[in-house]
Amino acid sequence: MKVFLFCVALAFVAAGAAAQAQSGGRGGYVCGGIGVGEQERMKSAAAGHDLMLTFATSAGAYLADVGVQIRDSSGASLVDVSCDGPIMLVDVPGPGTYRITARSGGVARERTVSVTRGKRPTSATFVWPAANS
Repeated sequence: MKVFLFCVALAFVAAGAAAQAQSGGRGGYVCGGIGVGEQERMKSAAAGHDLMLTFATSAGAYLADVGVQIRDSSGASLVDVSCDGPIMLVDVPGPGTYRITARSGGVARERTVSVTRGKRPTSATFVWPAANS
């Protein structure tokens, strides 16, 4: 029953969802990737962004509604949002080292990434244990 309800909710969101986009503060981002078509569009657009973050479970399912915080090397917060899709494309102020914290289900995952403008995008995948159904 849980799986059925999850699928119904996912279908509802996919039918009405457009990629969530913001650019403000010091970092711009786009969240999305719900549904195969949107996943393909997000992956195609990734080359135009500095970072591509992917959120998934250990069973291979994509994960949405992930809290994401990105800080620069001095600790200043660039992005602090809830990403409504499993893929997040991010633009940062410049080359450098960035600390990313992603939260789902109260569990945080952290990564430090190096962004260079010659190689786009820098990718990071965040994985959480699959929930028992």
